[in-house]
Order: sequence, then C-alpha cells, then structure tokens
Amino acid sequence: MDVLSMLKHSIISDDTNPIMRDFEIGRQIGSAGPEMVWKIFEAVRQDDKKEASVFIFDKKIADKLHKPRRRETVSEILRKEVHHLSRIKHPKILTVFHGLEECHDSLAFATEPVMGSLANILGNFERMPAMIPQELKDYVFIELEIKHGILQITEALSYLHCTEQMLHRNICPQSILVTKRGVWKLAGLGFVEKPKEGKDTYPCQPWTTKIPKMAQPDLNYVAPEIQLEKSCNTLSDMFSLGMVVCSIFNQGKSLINAEHNPSQYSRQVDQMHEQFSSVAHKMPLSLVEPTEKMINRDIRYRPTSQSFSLLRYFQDTVVASLQHIDMVDRQDPAQKAEAYANLAQIIPMIPRKILYKNVFPIVCSECKTPEIVFALPVLLTMIDFAPRDDYIDIILPEFRTILCSNKPVQATVYILNKLDVVLAKSPLEDIKAEVLPLVFNTLDSSSLQLQEAALGAIGGIKEYLDDTIIKKMVLPRAKSLFYRSTNVKLRINALSCIDHMLDSLDKMIILDEVLPFLTDITCQDPDVVMHIVGVYKHMLSDKKFGLTHNLIASKVMPSLIPHTVNPGLTMEQFGALMEVLREMLEQIDRQRRNKMKQETVSIAVPSRGSLKMTGNDELQNDISQAQRLLMVDVGSNKFQHLHKTVTSTPELQQRPKSSPKTNKRNHSLQSLGMSLVSISQRWVFFFTFQDEKSSNTLDKPMEIIRRHSLVPPNSGQPTISITSEDATSPDQSRRPSTHSLGPFSLSVSGFGDYHFRDRRRPSSQSLGILPISLFGEGGDRPRRPSTHSLGIFPLGCFGEERDRFDRPRRPSTHSLGPIVVPDVDRRGSRGSIFGSLGIGEIPGVSSQNQRRPSFQAFGESVMQLFTSK
Repeated sequence: MDVLSMLKHSIISDDTNPIMRDFEIGRQIGSAGPEMVWKIFEAVRQDDKKEASVFIFDKKIADKLHKPRRRETVSEILRKEVHHLSRIKHPKILTVFHGLEECHDSLAFATEPVMGSLANILGNFERMPAMIPQELKDYVFIELEIKHGILQITEALSYLHCTEQMLHRNICPQSILVTKRGVWKLAGLGFVEKPKEGKDTYPCQPWTTKIPKMAQPDLNYVAPEIQLEKSCNTLSDMFSLGMVVCSIFNQGKSLINAEHNPSQYSRQVDQMHEQFSSVAHKMPLSLVEPTEKMINRDIRYRPTSQSFSLLRYFQDTVVASLQHIDMVDRQDPAQKAEAYANLAQIIPMIPRKILYKNVFPIVCSECKTPEIVFALPVLLTMIDFAPRDDYIDIILPEFRTILCSNKPVQATVYILNKLDVVLAKSPLEDIKAEVLPLVFNTLDSSSLQLQEAALGAIGGIKEYLDDTIIKKMVLPRAKSLFYRSTNVKLRINALSCIDHMLDSLDKMIILDEVLPFLTDITCQDPDVVMHIVGVYKHMLSDKKFGLTHNLIASKVMPSLIPHTVNPGLTMEQFGALMEVLREMLEQIDRQRRNKMKQETVSIAVPSRGSLKMTGNDELQNDISQAQRLLMVDVGSNKFQHLHKTVTSTPELQQRPKSSPKTNKRNHSLQSLGMSLVSISQRWVFFFTFQDEKSSNTLDKPMEIIRRHSLVPPNSGQPTISITSEDATSPDQSRRPSTHSLGPFSLSVSGFGDYHFRDRRRPSSQSLGILPISLFGEGGDRPRRPSTHSLGIFPLGCFGEERDRFDRPRRPSTHSLGPIVVPDVDRRGSRGSIFGSLGIGEIPGVSSQNQRRPSFQAFGESVMQLFTSK
C-alpha cells in the first residue's frame, strides 16, 4: 500500500494538491470566505464513496498583492480557519472531513457536503464560474428555513462565546455555509480572538487599508465599537448577526455599504437606523424589535446569544424537533428514541422542502445503522403522508436499500406490521421484487416473533399471491405456528392468517386442510375461541366454502357446543358464539327441509316452528273438537225427533225451583256468566242466519251456536228447554224494561226473513234482552219487566214449549231465567251441561263439524262452580 501511495505521489506533479489523492473532485458549486476566496467543489471520498465538498484556495488570486508578506498573510488567515474548524466539534459549526492540504499553488480541505455559502444563495456569485448551478440560482428560502437558520447560527455563536471563550469577529453571509441538508453552519474562523488573560475584553484590529481586504473581516458587518472605538466583546458578534438578519430580508445587501472605505463606514453608521426602517416591514413582526436592539450602537441594548435564542419567534414545534435531529449524533439511545418519536408526530406539519432536504437524509442515514429501530417510525410516517410521486422518486430508492439490508428483529417486525402503508404506495413490480421476498424470508426464520409478524402481513399481500404459494407455503406455516406456539397472540395471528386466506383457497383445500384443523383445536382461551368462531362465520357466509349441513351437524357444532359452558367467555363473546350456533341450526333446518320436500313431495311436512309432541292424543282430540263447528240440518226429521225426545224427558219438564238465599248469594257471578253467554250468542245467530238466507238452500248444514242460560237450582241439575218461537209475536214490540240496556229487538227465523223491528227505548242496566224465535211466530209478545233480568231469552223450537212462554213471567228479584238452547249435541266437557244430559250425536251431522264451546263453556263453568256450593 505504501508503495502504491509513493508511486501515485510521484506521478502527481507539485502543482496538484494532495487532497486529489483522497477525493474525486467534481464541478464548482459555490464560493465562501473573505472576498469569496474559497472555491467550493463537489467531491466524493475515495475510500467509502461518501459525498463531500472540497474547499480550494488558489494562491494566484493573491498574486496581485505585490508584497510577498501580504500574500502570506492571506494564506495564514485561511490556514488558521481550517485549523479551528478541524478542532471545534459542534453540530452548528462546519464539519471537516479532511484537514488542510497545501501545495505550491493552492490550499485545500474537505468538509461535509454543502450547497454553497449564504452569500451565494442571497445572490453573490463572486469567483463563480460562468455556468452557475441552476439550483443555486433558483433557491429561495421559506420562512421556516430562515427561522431555523438564524437559530442555528445563534447556537453556534453561543457555543463559541460560552464554551470556547472565543470571539468570531467575522459574522457575515460569506462565513455561513448551507449544507445540502439545508442546515446553516458557521465557518470563517480565521479571525477568531480569545480574551486577554484575566480580562473580559478581546484584542481587536479596526479595518484598515494597509492590510489586504482578503485578510480582514467584511467592513459592512463590522460592529461600530470595533471600527470607531477599537474595543470589542461578544456583543460585537451580535451586532454582526443583526446585520446578517437584515441582509436576509434585504436581498443579500447590508444596511451599510462602505465599499472598503472606513470614512464612508463612519458616515453610514449614523444613517443605519433609517435604512433599517425600510427593511423592517419585510421581517416577521416578532423579529423586528430584537433585530433593532442587536444593531443598536449602544451595546447595553444588545441581547446576548443565549437570550436571543429564547425569543418567542423561535418557539416553534417544527423548529424544536429539527433542533433535536441536528443533535442526534451526540445523543444517547434514550434521547434518540425521544427525538425521533417527537419528529414522527409532526411529519405532516413539516414543509415538503425541509422534509426532503433536512429530515429525510438524516432518517435514511440512521436506518443504515444498528439503531434503525429509532428512525423507522419516522420513515414509515413519511411514506404514509408522502404523495405517491414523491414516494416513488425520492423515498423508494432509499427504502429498497433498507429492505434488502440486514436489520434487527425489531426493525423487521415493525416494517411487516406497517406493510399496508408500503403496499399502498409501491408499484406492483417493486412489491413482487422487494416486499414479497421479505415476507417469505421471514416465514422461514427461526424466530417466532418474525413468523408471527409475517403471518400478520399475509392478509395484506394475499392478492399478490397465487393459490400454489398459499397452499404450499403459507397455510402449512400458519398451522405449524399455531401448534408449536403456546402464546395466545401467536395463535390468534395464525387463525387470522387462515381467515384472510379463505377467499383465495378452493373448496377442497378448505375441506381437507382447514376444517379438520379447526375442529381439532381444543384450546379454551376465550380470544382463541372467538377467532375460531370468526373463521366459521366467514365460512357460513358463502356456499363456495363447501360447509354443508352434514358437516355442520357432524363436525362443526360438536366442536363448538362445549364452548358454550366455557366460564371464561364474557357476555359479548357468549352472544357471538350463540349467534353462530343459531345460524348453523338455521342452515341445517333450511337445507334439511328442502331436501325432504324434494324426496317426499306427496307427504305434508309440518311448517317450521310447529312441533307435534307424541303421546298426547287426548289433548289433540280436544283441540280438534274445539276447532269443529256444530252443523245442524234444520229441515231434517231427525232433529225434530230429537227435540221432542229431549223436551219430553222428566228432567226437562220439571224445572227445580231455586232458593232465594242461594240465588242471592250467587247472583253477581251468575249474572255475569249469563250475560257473557247471551252477548256472544246473539251476534253468532245474526251472522249465521244471514249466511243461511243468502245461500237459499235448506239442505246445507247451518252452523248454530248454542245459547246457554243457567238457572241456579235448589237441588239437582239445571234444566234445558228447547222451544219454538211461538212464545211471542214478532210483530209486537217488547215492553221496555227498567233494567234493559239493549238498543234494539232482533227476531231471527230459520225459514223467514230477519229484520230489525222498531227501536226499543234504551235502559241503563239491560244487557241485551232479545226475543229470538226459530221457525215460528210470537217472539215479540211483551213480557213483564224484571228488575234483575240479565238476558233471559225465550226461544221456541217447533211449538213444543209454546205455552210455557205465552203467559207473562212473574217477576222475581233473583230469577235468572231458564236457558233456551236450540242446538245439536256435541262432545261434552268436564262440567258441561250437555255432558251431564247425555245428549248424543245427531244423525246426519258429521262429528267433525261439531266443536267445543269456548265462550259458552266459560259461562257454564262459572255457573256450575257457584251453584254447587
């Protein structure tokens, strides 16, 4: 190596600077220093190909200085500058990559990559080539850049004043370098001074024409006390900084234009405040007053560097985060983590220019170190908020390198967890070339944490995978991870991965691989159970998954039903489980019924929800009897014969007399039962005979509802009288009763017209006393009013009992009257009057048309209950 270096050195002529051996020099991009003597070139370091900038001073510039001593003075000041820059290490002071190299014709040193000096950006292109870089000409500062840049120079001065105990003496745009990241760095340390021993004052030399201007500070930025009073301190640098602030808002021009003439300087210092008034309106309002104090001739009004940096103007969230990022190289891991966490939260607030020039390079460089875990959240947040064009053109080239590099486990896991952000912005070819290999390589990792993250990412990339990859690579790894892991979170991720893949799997794979896997799971953890339920619910949503009712009944439900008694389930989880089980039962019921209907078309299948229990024949017979209607052939001789037979029996001819004491005791409830029966039957008769008349057919069975009236007996069974309508004449109106409430009289004839007679006078207590006649006349014959009559209906049938009702009834205060029932026999029920009478089936009338009384039976039961006491 030494031989090669010697050979290379021998080849290079004495006119070539040695720095050329270590750096590849590119084009000139700027100039800086006193009188802009430093030419700035793009460069790349040979060893690591790291980007840099090389500053070169061509000694021929000083050749016009005729005296050799003056030429050497200029070189000495420049050497002093490089020396101090190499020694002082601070984030806000220009960083030197390579120390000073000198040859016969030049001085050179290398630094971090810079874009140019502040003077160049403000429009000073002195000692620049004819082809000025376009980015330098078009560069315009935004407000946040200016705010941040002024604060950075202030912090650099604060470090020099407080820590290094040095006075800069040449604060001007030529001494401030702007890096390619947009950071303002302080340079031009060739005129620094240290205080005299034991004193707070610094030695200073006013500007003079006796010394070359290349060897002196810029007169337009020199403090008045230095030039006029030959004294200086750290506040002199604050005056120069105030003049720099004014030049930034004045198109790069200072408030003083002395043109290297001390006399003119003295005159313009007195007019400086008038010049400031013309510039102040261009400055932010919160910066005007502090700047005015900084350029005050009285140093007592000038703020120090520390107090100036605490201005409200600099209290900005973005500026504070950028300040922390600038110091990240000097921070410990905990401070780095906090700085990057704060930066990630304000990414949307950072202007695009600063984001990609300042923040993005730092984040990318940090992601290429072992401490990538701190910077990755910021990078992924930038990807999330970046426009797709910016992502493809600016971020993606660097992100490809990060994806392919070796990373800590935590970094890979974080990228996989945020993979949806990357997929949303990345082109398809980059997804297949960069993202999918990352996921598959992670699946093959031995780390369970990496495998878990990879399985979680499968749901996002499933649309980019074909069935073969899913079947042979993803599904077996998901099942294996579930079986090998005891961690609940890992198992849940495996189930989630399978759930995401269902739509991409064909039916046979689901039935052969997925369904047996699910039914064999015996884990009792509630979260795992809920994810299993979720997979089943997904499979129930579409027939394409092949989950038939046979599989549900024989495989799925037997594995789920034991979980219904899992004590670990919450109310919500239990509800979700039961919902899925009900859905399965519904599907079984639906598919089973459809199949049975197809197989047994001629056999009636019970409707859903009506289950007929066996072993209850008596209940079924009662229900059937209750549903039948009594059908009577009113024109048949059999019915007349039955009527005569029943009415001629001794039990019916001898009606037992009721006891007043008994009637009085049972009067209320008996009256209620009588009234309920009367009201129900009166309307049934009306509509029944309406249908009979409309049909005009005597042979058609007519549905007759029986009317009941129970007489509270003194002893024995109640009697039933079946009579004809001859008792009263339908042409004569009934005499109103004082207790009658019925608004009309109704006469119903089986073979004649039915019609409404003259309205009767309403009474306040009547419950509808209606004379109803069948097949005869005389139904309207007036009856003597009874004060307690509750609906006694004289009813005659075929003239058998006409005489019993021709004469008026003797009013009785407790009489409830006899029950008059023209009806056919029906099957008696417990406590029924017809059951006790033993009236059999009427010939010619089908037993299916007979039905049990409902409303009437209730009245009978009530009366029987109280008459038995």
